[in-house]
Amino acid sequence: MPIQLQISVRLSKNEKYELLINSARIRRRIMKITDVETVKLAYPLEKPLGASKGDFYQRTSALVRVYTDEDIIGVGEGLTDALVVEAIIEKKLKGMVIGEDPFNIEKIWKKLFAGSVYWELKGATLCAISGLEVALWDIIGKALKVPVYKLLGGNCRSENKILAYASDLFWDEPEAMAETAAKYVKQGFSIVKTHLGRGLEEDEKRVKAMREAIGDKGLMVDINCAYDRVTAYREGKMLEKYDLFWYEEPLPPYDVDGYVELKRRVNIPIATGENDFTKLSFKELFIKNAIDYAMPDINRLGGLLESKKVCALAEAFNVVCSPHNWTSGVGLAATIQLMACTPSCELLEFDPTGYPLYEPLLAKPLKVKDGYVEIPDSPGIGVNLTDKIIEKYQFKPPKKKGLTLY
Repeated sequence: MPIQLQISVRLSKNEKYELLINSARIRRRIMKITDVETVKLAYPLEKPLGASKGDFYQRTSALVRVYTDEDIIGVGEGLTDALVVEAIIEKKLKGMVIGEDPFNIEKIWKKLFAGSVYWELKGATLCAISGLEVALWDIIGKALKVPVYKLLGGNCRSENKILAYASDLFWDEPEAMAETAAKYVKQGFSIVKTHLGRGLEEDEKRVKAMREAIGDKGLMVDINCAYDRVTAYREGKMLEKYDLFWYEEPLPPYDVDGYVELKRRVNIPIATGENDFTKLSFKELFIKNAIDYAMPDINRLGGLLESKKVCALAEAFNVVCSPHNWTSGVGLAATIQLMACTPSCELLEFDPTGYPLYEPLLAKPLKVKDGYVEIPDSPGIGVNLTDKIIEKYQFKPPKKKGLTLY
């Protein structure tokens, strides 16, 4: 257990944080990881969500819990198929971290990423590593009794809040999508994101209706990697007249050269990155000048510290990072921690739909006003995974066949 220091002098808030950090470093013994488990949650949707590649009938979450010998439990989220995350954690990663000190994040991350003969540069293993790494930061923050952003540079915001955009507005009839977009604007959001990608004619009907409904407010269009180069270009030229805030993932993530050409030929800012892994993928995007907005996903690319490195790289190329964040409340909480302490980060992706695995997982209710989210001050990443939530939303395979929405 950490040695408790009794201080009788008056201290400022920052001085108290410094003392807490110093006292936690003075230990009778090193904290050890004792176990890792995956908690699979699911929420069947009353109405399917439609995107470019089909409909989703269920939203799922793969939460990673890390246990220690000091009874501090950390929680993170790995954003991919929940069953795959569970298999990777159980069969590979758990055995590699038990006995390690959770404070040694760089050491543990390198061991998981490149500690075997075959490296894990991309894909589901990185998603599982991400959930585990965020859980380690949650442990450290709880041990030191500070929010994680205090450990990653401190609050860089002039005001204690982050501008958010309303996400997501999925495929529906034009009138219904326009009505929903207007509702989000009425709630105080100045930017709304929607999903298109089912053909130029049908896409234009919907974007036209939404633009008319929200006036000059920001409108983002997400294609979810559905188009080839020619179709993406034609869609982009059609969308130019609707004054979009950005054009997101029109091409598959492997087509970096296609993004370079699209960015050159279409007069709309290009956003992508949620399907990229580690700083190595983003390095190519930045060097080739392929994007205007980078969208690293903490829960996929490798965790909080790797995301912080991506954002630093983006800052060197004068590119804004807007982290992708379509997750449970655990992923939301981790994203807020990153954005609070990272100057190159703007625009928090926020789900305004009342999703029951979103805000109920937070340690404290979020304060959302006029499209801004106040930065919370709970220790760790600021989540509370209860037995009641686990029991109520225990994972079950969806009753209807459809695409997997992680």
